[in-house]
Amino acid sequence: MKPGTPKIGVVIQVAIPGGFAYGRVLRDASVAFYRQFSLVAGQPPLGSRDYLFVVGVYADVLTSGHVPVVGHDPSQGPEDDWPPRASTTDPISGRVKIYDHGVIREANPGEAVGLEPAAVWDLRHIEERLIGSQGLA
Repeated sequence: MKPGTPKIGVVIQVAIPGGFAYGRVLRDASVAFYRQFSLVAGQPPLGSRDYLFVVGVYADVLTSGHVPVVGHDPSQGPEDDWPPRASTTDPISGRVKIYDHGVIREANPGEAVGLEPAAVWDLRHIEERLIGSQGLA
C-alpha cells in the first residue's frame, strides 16, 4: 500500500484466524467492517452495506501496510460515506454528547441509547472484535 491515508470508499482486508474480514474507509477516520467474511483473500463484499460495526481507527491502522487495500466500494449516496452517530460521555460530569458528521453536540435525553461509543481503535482491538464476532475467541 502506498504511504498516506486511503481515500473514502477504499476497502481494506484484515486477516483473522480462518479467513479475512473487510472494512470500507469512511469519513472522520472511520472504517465500516462488513458482516461478511471470506475464506479466500481479496474477496470483499463490494456493494453490501450490511456492516458488523463502524469504528474510528488510528491513522497507522490504514498506513502501516498490515491491512492491504483490496478494492474500492463507491458511495451509494451522500450519507454513505459518514459513520453513524456515536456517543461520548464526559467522565467527570457524566454528560452525554453525540458525535455526528464531524460535530459534537449535547445529547437529548435517551438519544444516545444503543449508539456505539465514539472511540479510536488500534488494529489489535479491531482484530479481537472481528474474531469475537465469529465466535473464534
